[in-house]
Amino acid sequence: MRNSLKQIASSARTEYVSWITNPRVVILGVLLIFIKTLAIDPLSNRAEKFGEKMIFWEPFIAVGNSQMLMLFIPLVFLMLLSDYPKLGGNALFYISRIGKRNWLCGQILFLIMAIGTFMAAILGASILFSGGRFGDNWSDAVTKYGARFPAEAYNFDSQLLPSNLYNQIPMITAVVQTFVLMSAYLLVLALTIYALKICFNNSSGLAAAVGVIAAGTASTMFGTGLRWALPASNTIVWMHYTEILSEPVYPVWASFAYFGAVLAALVALNFTALKKLKFTESVEL
Repeated sequence: MRNSLKQIASSARTEYVSWITNPRVVILGVLLIFIKTLAIDPLSNRAEKFGEKMIFWEPFIAVGNSQMLMLFIPLVFLMLLSDYPKLGGNALFYISRIGKRNWLCGQILFLIMAIGTFMAAILGASILFSGGRFGDNWSDAVTKYGARFPAEAYNFDSQLLPSNLYNQIPMITAVVQTFVLMSAYLLVLALTIYALKICFNNSSGLAAAVGVIAAGTASTMFGTGLRWALPASNTIVWMHYTEILSEPVYPVWASFAYFGAVLAALVALNFTALKKLKFTESVEL
């Protein structure tokens, strides 16, 4: 058992180092600049106009609840993950040596580490770029801006942090829910890629993940009845609430349950596919 845990940890560490040192990771920097331009700078300008600094958590909440950014953020993550899982070359001998189950457990641990790093980068950049102040309650620059400048109440900048959030839940709750739900969304996409890559050893998993993103984004924008069957709507916290009434449109706990069920099914699918995986006739895994 101890040896298996060491193999799992070693496998995850090896994949993580390879992933984090890949030159492709520069794409994450481009995403952070895009996030700053699209979401953080407009909020900072509003706060300056209002005459009060934002709370430094607020830009991250805005990023994680933007319908437009919830299209680009998962797509960038898929670009960073497009080479995984590696099933060719020396990987075959490595998998043969540590065993298929240990390898897959290591891959899942690697995905959790990669997603944690990706999300931490977005959170850290949002705080750094915000120029905000410390606090655990919504700022007046967010909650009272529309009352002071009613002509701007329905423009794009005002929709970055809609009243569905600050009228309904504490700010720290919004931070935690946004971080966890976004992470779960990315893990769903990653495990979808892995399951189909293990089954067919081609790029069908990547295509399927892009399809899930596209369908989910469309459902959030057009408000179709099927939106809660897709990950995107379950990820965006403000969509769970009305603007004023305390009764939720869709309970957040149901979204956590949704991701729990989907992730459990995808993990089971990956292990089931792994049993039938044969790389060569001469290599017994």
